[in-house]
Amino acid sequence: MHGCDCPHCGRFVFDLFLAEKLNGAGDDAAFRIACLLRERALRKEKGVFGLFSEKTEPQENTIHKHLAKWWQVDELLAEFPKATDLIDRVLLNLETLQEHPLDTIKLQHADAEYFCFSPRGNAQELLYCMQEMGLIRRLSLTSSNVLFILAPGGWQRIADLKKGASKSRQAFVAIWFDATMNDFEKAIENAIQDEGFECRIIKNIEHNNDICDEIVAEIRKSRFIVADFTAGCCKKCETCEEHKTCRDTVRQRGGVYFEAGFALGLGIPVIWTVRKDQIEHIHFDTRQYSYIVYENAEELRQKLRNRIAATIH
Repeated sequence: MHGCDCPHCGRFVFDLFLAEKLNGAGDDAAFRIACLLRERALRKEKGVFGLFSEKTEPQENTIHKHLAKWWQVDELLAEFPKATDLIDRVLLNLETLQEHPLDTIKLQHADAEYFCFSPRGNAQELLYCMQEMGLIRRLSLTSSNVLFILAPGGWQRIADLKKGASKSRQAFVAIWFDATMNDFEKAIENAIQDEGFECRIIKNIEHNNDICDEIVAEIRKSRFIVADFTAGCCKKCETCEEHKTCRDTVRQRGGVYFEAGFALGLGIPVIWTVRKDQIEHIHFDTRQYSYIVYENAEELRQKLRNRIAATIH
């Protein structure tokens, strides 16, 4: 194991396989990791973090239990914002740099690249775009710094991101209700509670309403939902002659897709999860989303905790 105490990214440890893995993950993998660690430091998350290659799994009496959070590197990289989320994530980062709404934000060029998730000088272009969109103003550059303030449009966008359900401490879980899922269901519940939210699972809620109406009502009240797409398999597969070519060996849970889609329509964040052996069976319309892929309950709990902490503001 190696350790680092960085004034920008915080304290973290990493395993001996990580450098090798990063070398094969693309030229900007290390940059993206640094962006995500700096974002967490910006939110003043405390403790020692861990970065591990996929060859390292948590075991009892290992260093994992002494860490505030840990990730396998692919899971951390999955938290890097997609193009559609980029400007919103940048705005939320920039907000934390101001004590007063009219304070001038002054960033060194290197810091701007990390806070804007934009390597190789692209941060300046992104900030110019944000100025044209009315999100920032008075943008100026010196040889070493970038200076600007958040514009009224920027503050309005930040308010929109945080209003409504964002004040809720409730999280709704959409999942297949089957005995084989009990351990995974409990892992999801524990992860949500670990991050300070109340977990709502419809089968555990006492009500007198139609079940569909109750589901809709609970989703509307939630800050985010966790949708797990693990499902049962066809009982005839073992004897069916078409088993090897059949596209329906996994019986998808239509209710989970409905609940995730309903939440998306309301602008409520959805965290997508699925067991590793079924990742190839998820519907193609949802494959662009960043799924948490897990093999066991403890892995699901840890990865979900990390995702909630990284994406639910």
